[in-house]
Amino acid sequence: MAGACLALSACSVKSGTEYLIAGNEYFKKGDYAHAETEYREALRLEPDSSTACNNLGVVLNELGKYDEAIQILSRGAQVDPKNAIAHYVLANALTHKQRFDEAIEHARKAIEIEPTDAPGHRALAEAALAKGDLPVALDEYRYLVRLDPDNDEIHHKLAIALGVAGDPDAQIAEERKALELNPDNLDARIQLAIALNDKGNPSEAIDEIKKALEKDPANEDAKKYLALFENAKK
Repeated sequence: MAGACLALSACSVKSGTEYLIAGNEYFKKGDYAHAETEYREALRLEPDSSTACNNLGVVLNELGKYDEAIQILSRGAQVDPKNAIAHYVLANALTHKQRFDEAIEHARKAIEIEPTDAPGHRALAEAALAKGDLPVALDEYRYLVRLDPDNDEIHHKLAIALGVAGDPDAQIAEERKALELNPDNLDARIQLAIALNDKGNPSEAIDEIKKALEKDPANEDAKKYLALFENAKK
């Protein structure tokens, strides 16, 4: 009987793949803490698994553990240099740590591996924008808009880059497109309001901020800008 119990215990031990599957289920639910635990076990059992490195790196990014994410994802990229996921997720982590040149390098490697894959181009756009390399950022966001014209967040990001580049009319047009696609994109609405106010249209700016507050009365940014715009109008 004892031998049977031992055999049963041995049979109940999860494999690395099973830990990955369990981690994926937690990740889908947004339970990143439990996903992290499962992915760590998968990597412990299969230390040369690029998938385990990638998955753990992704969840560490979500949890804001960027230093460890960089370490794990670098390991994944070394295990499988042709894995685009490892490179673009690593680029995202490096951007968060303001290591922009390295981020751009890894984003470009991801694009070399998967030339039409959106995440690599997005990682490059975000790193370039954060660095202040506006020509690259604009080229990449415009590519992403062509790739997925119905993605409101990409239109919003392109609008931000256009604003930084000093093209408020194009910025306003892109923010309006983002809101046409998704009226609940509050970041786009607030940025539209700021751009309208900067263009000398405080009444329109106030209207947009009020729309944002109708959706989210507790939005601190919207409340701050409403007060600023109303005081400036007096």
